[in-house]
Amino acid sequence: MIHILLLCLLGGALAVPTADKRVVGGFPAESGDAPWMVSMRNSFNIHFCGGTLLNQRFVLTTAVCMEGRLSSTTMAVVGSRFLNTVAAPYYGLQTITHPQYNQNTLEFNVALFQTIQNIVFTNIVQPIQLNGAFIEPGTRARFFGWGANEENGGNSNALMTINLNVMHNEACRNSLGSDGMRVTGTTLCTLNREGQGLCTNDAGGSLVFDGMAIGIASWKIPCATGRPDVFVRVSDIRDWVMSII
Repeated sequence: MIHILLLCLLGGALAVPTADKRVVGGFPAESGDAPWMVSMRNSFNIHFCGGTLLNQRFVLTTAVCMEGRLSSTTMAVVGSRFLNTVAAPYYGLQTITHPQYNQNTLEFNVALFQTIQNIVFTNIVQPIQLNGAFIEPGTRARFFGWGANEENGGNSNALMTINLNVMHNEACRNSLGSDGMRVTGTTLCTLNREGQGLCTNDAGGSLVFDGMAIGIASWKIPCATGRPDVFVRVSDIRDWVMSII
């Protein structure tokens, strides 16, 4: 995993999958659009990944996002569309990684971040439900995230959103070439035209359809190059999540 990240830092144009994501070609979210959105931040209050609020104590994110991080010095920040706005930070008690997470293939690339204190719900801080149904290709869903609009840019201050189309896994495998081996029955792919898609620092955010989470942003080929973005399929992790939260 380390050599993959280094390659991406050294050459953004290389078709190397990484677990980092941010929205490219999207538009600013409106107030109240995504009350489940969480900004995962380090001890310096720097946003490094997205998260999905499930209840008063648990946030769903990716395993890669939490690798090498102490829960006690990691914050889940809720209640703001803007990274520079003062918002409620909740420090972690523990992180629970999916037992079938594979570092090489990124299959089951999810983790639960449990906060020390209960997260206070408001009209702009609300959990989201996990969809247990299999999502068919052709479904048009919505993703939210912070980050730059281009490869190698910094985080966007404003929460951005984009509409994405769910595609057939077989077509996804074929489109990704050698990286297609990472696409299994537990993954969900989306694809828009070149210039639209996901990029750095929003892994962990949810792909949403009909008000429910259907995918957790996992990995991508460098930003918005016309290749699919890959999510963990929520229907395949829902039972595990519900057994813990």
